[in-house]
Amino acid sequence: MTQIVIPMNEWINPSSLEYFKRNPNTIKVPQTVRLSSDTLVKVMAKSFEVVTRDAHYVTFASRVILADRLNAKIYNEDEIFKAESAINKHFDSINDYFDTRVRQAEQKLAHAGINPDSVERVTQAYEALCTSRTATDFLQLLTKADIYLGMHHYLWVIGELSDNREEAMKAKLNNEREVRNYLYSIPRVTTKNFDILRRICNAVMAERKVAREKQSLHDKRRMAEQERMAARQQELDEMNVKRLPVVPQQAVAMSA
Repeated sequence: MTQIVIPMNEWINPSSLEYFKRNPNTIKVPQTVRLSSDTLVKVMAKSFEVVTRDAHYVTFASRVILADRLNAKIYNEDEIFKAESAINKHFDSINDYFDTRVRQAEQKLAHAGINPDSVERVTQAYEALCTSRTATDFLQLLTKADIYLGMHHYLWVIGELSDNREEAMKAKLNNEREVRNYLYSIPRVTTKNFDILRRICNAVMAERKVAREKQSLHDKRRMAEQERMAARQQELDEMNVKRLPVVPQQAVAMSA
């Protein structure tokens, strides 16, 4: 049976970013993520383009903008590394969070006499175009979150979250809210570092614009001076021609 994969343009939220349209030449690697939670599909639909745009700018576009073509160096490269490290550190912390939650859910299932591998999730495949490692990591975190929520829902169904129905429902809702908050913190962190580097890049581009304008003004002045000197030289040449003695035509004939 052929696997049905939902293309990205069918699940991603409309956005004014238009990242994928504005970067048609960027290498885009198709990835597939399988999710069962509608909540996580909504998180992905809202956040994926933002995370993709921010990560690509931080890890690639900013280096292109800040590259000095004359000496092959990159301005403020330490700021780029700092932004990359901040994003990676945040991803690592969320990955650790989900590892811990999955491990705890597995232990609760095992305590209830249930093999965690027997918990089935009805998933759907979604296509996503990744232009950075960060985008790929984001999809992997969504997968891990989906596994956790699947086991968590199973524990709620069999009454293992709490003996009290009301407390069990509160625990279920709180944990689901916590998962969403952790995942939504990713675009906040990537956008924060995107904004930092964009300000740096905009400042550098503004300096280059001023330098180009100064050079252009200097070139125009030099060209105007050259034209003035050329015009003056032409005037002198014309004056010298007028001062030359006129030789009568008869004298020219006799000379011949």
